[in-house]
Amino acid sequence: STAGTLSPAMAKMAMSESHEERVEREVQQLLLDIQRIEDPNELYCSFGELFCDELVEQYYEALVGTLKAAKKKGLITFKGQMLLKGMSDNVQISIVTE
Repeated sequence: STAGTLSPAMAKMAMSESHEERVEREVQQLLLDIQRIEDPNELYCSFGELFCDELVEQYYEALVGTLKAAKKKGLITFKGQMLLKGMSDNVQISIVTE
């Protein structure tokens, strides 16, 4: 199965985009992944579930950096400043709806 892999065209596009464009693309994908992982009707998931998801592992260059960027933009919320695997696994990441 090729699910979860980037096509050559997508890989080339990803390499040609600027840092800002990549961060914006990853932030938008993050919102979709948060909904996909827990329940499509819920707007949250735990950091541990997100971090260990196979598609998330393959997609993000720096998941914690993407989370911080999304939080700074006011798109998501979570307790604390930094999320760490293991210690932060149960921290809920929620999509802001206002």
